[in-house]
Amino acid sequence: MVYNQVIEIMKNTGKRHKPLRIPRQSRSRALPGFLFLISIASLSLILYAQDHRKELSAIQKQMGQVNNRLKSLDAARQPILAQLARLDLQAQREKLEIRRIDIQLSQLLGDVHKNREHREKLLRELKTERGKVRQVARYLYKLGGQSYLKLFLRVDSLDQLFRNYHLFMSLIQYHSQQTREIRKKTAHVDAVTLKLQKQEESLLQKKGEKNETMNRLQTLRQDQKQAAARINRDRGTYLRLLEELRSRAGELEDLIHRSGSGDSTTPIRHLQGLRRQLPWPLKGKVVSRFGRQRSTRFNTYILNNGIEIKPTDSDRIHAVYPGKIVFSNYFKGYGNLIIIQHAKNLHSLYGHCDRFLKQKGARVKSGESIAIVGESGSTSGRSLYFEIRTDLKPRDPLKWLKGK
Repeated sequence: MVYNQVIEIMKNTGKRHKPLRIPRQSRSRALPGFLFLISIASLSLILYAQDHRKELSAIQKQMGQVNNRLKSLDAARQPILAQLARLDLQAQREKLEIRRIDIQLSQLLGDVHKNREHREKLLRELKTERGKVRQVARYLYKLGGQSYLKLFLRVDSLDQLFRNYHLFMSLIQYHSQQTREIRKKTAHVDAVTLKLQKQEESLLQKKGEKNETMNRLQTLRQDQKQAAARINRDRGTYLRLLEELRSRAGELEDLIHRSGSGDSTTPIRHLQGLRRQLPWPLKGKVVSRFGRQRSTRFNTYILNNGIEIKPTDSDRIHAVYPGKIVFSNYFKGYGNLIIIQHAKNLHSLYGHCDRFLKQKGARVKSGESIAIVGESGSTSGRSLYFEIRTDLKPRDPLKWLKGK
């Protein structure tokens, strides 16, 4: 506004003109809306950063839990399960590390982009200010030597003289101040951008670490397949695994008993009407059934406390009935395991999960996604191990799930 008024005075120097007014309210009227937009943008950035911090914190906590599990593995009593569990937990740790690198990379690349945009905006403002100065200089040149004196000599009144002087000095002061501020901001953003570029280079280096981590994960997956293959082709190893699994089944019953109260207000007699009414936890094919099953490979019998489902569609596992998650962690022999208590004496169990979408203590609805199907703790590949228990005793899930 100051520039425009001074330039107008220069154009009309020596001519009569009406007194010029400098609007005082235009900026104040725009200020509340501007501040509102800035507040909304700042809040969005803060929430975005908080989400990243929460996820990174959660990943760090999970990695700590995985490391503790690795340290506490007891290979003396159940060596086969311990070997499978070690491979599972190491793979889980590598996947968490990959996710952590991905979050940090995304976060810092976003910061670099944001600060580059800010820097470009300031440079555009600086260019505009310089353009205004050149415009004033051109008019001064056209007026000839000591042209600034004409602004003060060719006036019709003392009041006009003071106004011209005030506007001219305001022009110089405004230009100098704005140029200094914009250059200062530009220098600051340049420094920030340089810092973020160095961090980006560091994260590009981390991409190399990520590739190394993925290679380690791939090696672990190959080791898992080889371990499962050894079990499935060696009868002695297979029978020892079954004995270890029977021992873990007893420990699982103790775990459910100690897991605390979930939804314990509904008597079990009121739930008998749910038989053959529960939705399936996963769309897929039943590859292992409940009860005493004969293994044709080794001519022996297996006692299954649940069923195994190979996914054919979605990889999401769903709760079969409302309840409270009383356990969500790695359990040797079952992999990543979720236990939901639906009533005082009704539980559902979901094993071999790749990762959890819900954690211990969460209340879930029927059909709500709780985990992603995986192969942790499994010797038969990617599948869901599913149990229904009443009075802590395993029941045939197919008698509770809806018929297909």
